[in-house]
Amino acid sequence: MEDLSSAVAFLRASRPRRFNSRWLAGSLLVASMVQAAPILAQQAPAGSMTLTEAVRQAVNENPEVRAAWHAFQASRNEVDVARGGYFPSVDATAGVGREAVSDDGAGSYSTDFVELTLTQMLYDGFSTQNEVARLDQAKQVRFFELLDASEEVASDVFRAYEDVRRYRELVSLAQDNYAKHLRVYRQIEERVTSGSGRRVDLEQISGRLSLAESNLMTEAANLHDVSARFQRLVGEVPSSTLVPPPALDQALPASLQNALNMAYQGNPGFHAAIKNIEATRNELAGTRSAYQPRLEFRARTGRDNERSGVTRRDGSSAELVATMNLYRGGSDQARFRQVSDEVERSISLREQECVGLRQTTSIAYQSARRLEEQQRYLNQHRQHIDRVRGAYQQQFDIGQRTLLDVLDSENEYFDASRAYANALYDQRIAEAETLAAMGALLTQLEVRREGLPSLGEIGSKGVTVDADAICPAQGPASLTLDDLTAGLDVPESASPDIVLSADALFAPGSAELSAQAREELAGLAAELKARNDLARVVIAGHADSTGSDAINEPLSQARADQVAGYLATRGVDRALLVARGFGSRQPVATNDTAEGRRANRRVEITFETLDFGFDASTMRPGSLSVAYSSDAVGGATTTPKADAPTTYLQVAALSAVDRARALKEELTVRLASELRVLSDGDLHRVQVGPVAAKELPSLQARLQALGYTEAFVVKSEQPS
Repeated sequence: MEDLSSAVAFLRASRPRRFNSRWLAGSLLVASMVQAAPILAQQAPAGSMTLTEAVRQAVNENPEVRAAWHAFQASRNEVDVARGGYFPSVDATAGVGREAVSDDGAGSYSTDFVELTLTQMLYDGFSTQNEVARLDQAKQVRFFELLDASEEVASDVFRAYEDVRRYRELVSLAQDNYAKHLRVYRQIEERVTSGSGRRVDLEQISGRLSLAESNLMTEAANLHDVSARFQRLVGEVPSSTLVPPPALDQALPASLQNALNMAYQGNPGFHAAIKNIEATRNELAGTRSAYQPRLEFRARTGRDNERSGVTRRDGSSAELVATMNLYRGGSDQARFRQVSDEVERSISLREQECVGLRQTTSIAYQSARRLEEQQRYLNQHRQHIDRVRGAYQQQFDIGQRTLLDVLDSENEYFDASRAYANALYDQRIAEAETLAAMGALLTQLEVRREGLPSLGEIGSKGVTVDADAICPAQGPASLTLDDLTAGLDVPESASPDIVLSADALFAPGSAELSAQAREELAGLAAELKARNDLARVVIAGHADSTGSDAINEPLSQARADQVAGYLATRGVDRALLVARGFGSRQPVATNDTAEGRRANRRVEITFETLDFGFDASTMRPGSLSVAYSSDAVGGATTTPKADAPTTYLQVAALSAVDRARALKEELTVRLASELRVLSDGDLHRVQVGPVAAKELPSLQARLQALGYTEAFVVKSEQPS
């Protein structure tokens, strides 16, 4: 009742003042989710459960394992049945009846008899011996099948156990994602109600909120499904607390080849297939007994009373009896051919089991290793997106980010968190599957079925494995990220030509240039004005990690704008200047030390030239703690090599060729210049040119006036 009251209070608090139809649908969903949480908690037994407890219970109680256990027990008894053929057969026979006689003593008389017979097989063409050997091998097959069923169930329980933990975590992530969207929804609703927000934003967040609700319901349904699978395997629903399982990564071999060799030596399913060959070969040997005589010793003694006891006959005998079948309609030959094919079939099944085991082990082992490496990248992505979404939310609160930015960052963080969580659980499951393929999962978990005998106790010497003759321990190569990226021709980012200390340019927390900074930047501006080889001057502001991203990003942008603005006031063509702020996202040193933080507080200036061979090291403002890139283009003169009449300005890259052509026609008229469209697959680039170097600044200014502020210089390319 208390949970229901909380749900009602929650719905009242979340009820919007508008869009009642949407609120009704949403409230029903929210109510179902709010009430589902305590219901699920009530269904889960109180207390905790460990993985070892769950696996032990499944190995002892799971119907599949119990069926394999009884099949093994039946095979042990079947061996004793066949072994009885070595021992004598003793039979007692007795009877009573009436006998009609038509001789001199004609009449009807009572008769009775009793007889004791002993039959001992002396030779049967080794039929009994081969049958005992066959069934003894079959017993070992059933034993290994029992072990295989136990390992399989243990692996399934491990997966189900981890899946329950996984989807409990994913439900929590989905709940948090829903709560974040609901908070933004209320924010937008208040703005719309007060008249300061746009109704289209409310529609947008309503759609995203519905998606968050759907995600939450999906994860809850997944949790229900894996809980049902857990119940099927273990026999009870998972407890409210599932203790994290022990780490298995240290139990894995160092290489795939070692893992395969250990799987060949330890996998019980593979061993069962090998023993099955021996069993069918013994059966084949047994079929030869049909072509040999059977020799038995028979002894009998008995008493026969006839004619109502008047006549009595006692007798005893002992004899050797040999029996030889001469014709049976070809059944014996057909039986031999049948079992010969069974032998070949068992060999094929062994090969199938071997290659299947190699595939299973290879996939599981490589998945475990790949996911271990992949987690690092997924975690980095998740942490970066977490910082971005926090900054976006703070910037949205003060009007510096759009609603779409906030919603996209929330969804990306949700997806990144799901991907990271899935990788963690998938890795542990892959490790368990590798150990199960090696026949070592139960040993690692210290679980053994009650009453299970050892190999020695069932008279087995184990299995001799020559897997190299069947399927060598080789698998496809697994490539790391370094392997995949080696040799890729990816140009490195250009290093900045000048790095200015932000501490020398600005006061702490300020974007106002100091007097000394203005004086020094004036000298830089004079040198920039003297150059005619510049395509763009990119000014990038950077900060350390002190403070939040909501402060650092706007501050770094403002500082870059200040430097660009001041250079423009000193006569540098504004069309050349591009200012960008990166906050603390691109550190060049650790933020754990004062020296590192000082290095990260900087303004970088990069010159994009027309490839005239200019040496940036000749431009050195006086005392602004300037650092110069060692990658500046060599050459000691500012004299251009020559104008480059085949230089172009790229205005846009469009996916639709008709739009690209229309833009070309429009700009041809407005600029009175020549343009072209370069098509490369699905991308169509609109470029102005060819342009002489001296005309570039004025042309960039005209494009900027038309709204094309990101036009940049490219070298000549032949039209495709």
